[in-house]
Amino acid sequence: MGDTIPTMIHRYLLISLIISSGLAFLDNTLPLHLFTNLQRGPESSSVEPTVRRVPPYFSYKLERKYVVGVGGSINLTCVAVGYPMPRVFWKKSDQEVLDDPSTSPVGKNVLTLSNVEQTENFTCVAVSALGNIEATTTVIAKPLPPAPKDVQVIAVTSESVTLRWEPPITDLPISKYIVKYRQKSGLTTTSSSSSSTPSPTDSVAFGYAESRTARGKTLETLETNIVIDGLQPFQLYEFTVQTMSEVGPGVTSLPTEAQTAEDVPSSPPNYAQARSLNRDAILVKWSASDRPNGQILGYRVRYTSADPELSLDQWKKHETKADELMATLYELEPDTKYFIRVTARNSKGESPVSNLVTVSTKQGIPGQPTRLKASALDSRRIQLTWDKPLFSTPITGYTIRYNTSDGEKELTLTPPLEKHVVSGLLPDRFYAFRVAAISARGEGEFTEPVSEKTIASIPLAAPIVTDLTSPTSKSLRINWSAPNATQQNGELVAYKLTFRVVTSNYSASILTSSSDEYDDGEEDDVDEAKMLSDDVIVGANVTSYVIENLTPWTTYEVVVSAATDDGFGPESSPKRMQTLEDGGSSDEDVYLGGFGVVLWDLKFRNSLDR
Repeated sequence: MGDTIPTMIHRYLLISLIISSGLAFLDNTLPLHLFTNLQRGPESSSVEPTVRRVPPYFSYKLERKYVVGVGGSINLTCVAVGYPMPRVFWKKSDQEVLDDPSTSPVGKNVLTLSNVEQTENFTCVAVSALGNIEATTTVIAKPLPPAPKDVQVIAVTSESVTLRWEPPITDLPISKYIVKYRQKSGLTTTSSSSSSTPSPTDSVAFGYAESRTARGKTLETLETNIVIDGLQPFQLYEFTVQTMSEVGPGVTSLPTEAQTAEDVPSSPPNYAQARSLNRDAILVKWSASDRPNGQILGYRVRYTSADPELSLDQWKKHETKADELMATLYELEPDTKYFIRVTARNSKGESPVSNLVTVSTKQGIPGQPTRLKASALDSRRIQLTWDKPLFSTPITGYTIRYNTSDGEKELTLTPPLEKHVVSGLLPDRFYAFRVAAISARGEGEFTEPVSEKTIASIPLAAPIVTDLTSPTSKSLRINWSAPNATQQNGELVAYKLTFRVVTSNYSASILTSSSDEYDDGEEDDVDEAKMLSDDVIVGANVTSYVIENLTPWTTYEVVVSAATDDGFGPESSPKRMQTLEDGGSSDEDVYLGGFGVVLWDLKFRNSLDR
C-alpha cells in the first residue's frame, strides 16, 4: 500500500462498484476490505462473503395429542422460523393438503377445526429454500359424557330446592357437575282493564306463565346432590344438570321442574281507598298484593272509629273472598271519622297492613286522594303529585296543607289538577304535605303526611385547585377556579381555605413548577390524628392567596370550599406541598425532593462565570 489513496472495485454478480472508502458491507453482514496500488499497477484481493442462512425449525411445539368432544372445536397453532422465513401449511393424515404451499402463511398458521367427528392426524409442514420439516399431532375425538340419570327433587321449602341425581355411565373421569336453573313462572294477573297499571277493580287469577325475562344461574358441585337456596316463595323453577369431563361439558339432562312452597305474603294489598256511600256505609277498594307468596284465600278489612294507634286486634274486621277486591261496611255511626286498613291472607298467614285510609260517613264527601308523592326540584320548590280519590261526583278542587316555620300553611287549587309545585320554601328543610279533595258537598279527609327535604342552597360542587407552590420556606401560594356556574346554586360570597399540617415518615417532593406534577394522595401512612388544621376565609372575588407564617420544610394539605349565603359547599380534592427549607426561596434555588440537593439558579451561575 503506497501513499496514493487506492481505488476499490467491488465485483458482485458481474457488476463493478467504485467504493470511495476502504470498508464495505455486503447485505449488512460482512465487511469487505479491498485495496489497489495505482503506482505499482492494479492489485486485487477477493473475499467470498458468507450470507446468514438458517434452516427452518419449529419455535412452538405441537402437543402429541389433543382431546376434544365429538362435535366440538379446536385451534391448532404451528409456528416455524428460519432464514429465510419458511411458509407453513397443514395436511391431514391421508396426505390431503389443507393449504396451498405456495400461498400459505409465512411463519405461523392456525388450523381451525369445527364440528370434530372422528380422531385424525394432522401434520404441520414448514418449507423454505433450505428444506422442509414436519410435525404431526393427533386430534382425538371422544364422545361427550352423557347426562346424569334420574334427576329428582327430594326437598322443597319456600326459599330452597334440593336436587339429587345418579352419575352417568361413562369411561371418562367426571370432574364436576354443572347445575343450571331459572325461574320459569310466577303470578299471572287477569285484568278487566286494558291499562298496564293494575286498578282496584282488577280480578286476579293465579297460574304459571313462561318467564321470557328470567335469567338463569349456574352452580357447580362435586357431589350428586345440591341445595339451591335464595329462591322466591311459590314460584316454579326449572333445573338441568350437566356432567363435566376433560373434553368439556356433556349432554344436558331433561329439565326438572319444582315449585317452591308457600310463605306468608310479604307485601300488603296496594292502593287501599274508601268513600262514604251514605251516613252509615262506606265503600272500600284495593288492588292485589305484589308478593302474595302463595294462593290468596281472602282479604280482611279492618276498621275503627277510635284511636288508629290501637292494636289491630281491637279493630273490627270484615272478611272478603280472594276474588273480591272491594267491600262495603254497613251499620256505621253517622258523621264519624273511620280509619281503615286491609290485609291479604293465604294458608301461611296474613300480610302486612295496607296504607291507612281515613274517611267520614258524610254523604257526598270525597275520599282521600291516593299515591301522594313529593319531589324536591331545588332549594325552594317541591313538586307534589297524586291520584284522584274514589268518588262518584266531580271533584271541584284540592286543598294542600304543609308545615312552615310560622305554623301550617294551606293552599286551595282550582281547577282540580293532580299536580302542584309548592314554591317559596326554605333551603335544606323538611316539609310534610297533606292533600284533601273538595266537592260541592265539602272537603274530604286529608291524606297521610308525605315528607320531602328541599335541596340545600349551598354550592353543589367544589372549587378546582389549579396550582399549589411554595414561594418561600414559610408560605404556600394556592390558585383555584370557581365551581361550575350551573352548580354554584346562587351567588358566591366567600371562599374558605383549610390547610393542615401532615405528619408522617413520608418526604414530599418540592417542585417549583405546576402542582399538577406533584403526586398527591398516595401517603397511605399518614396519621390522620396528627393532622392540625386552620382556616382562612377570603372574598368571592379572590382566586389566589398566599398562606403565611408556616413552618419550613413541612408538608401541608390544602382544600378550598365555596360559600353562598346559606353556607359552605363541599371541599375540593386535597393538594399537598412541602414548604422550602429555612432561608430558601423559589426565586433563588431549585430543590430536588428527598435528596437535599441545592442547585444554583442559572442567573447566579452566569454571574459567577463572568
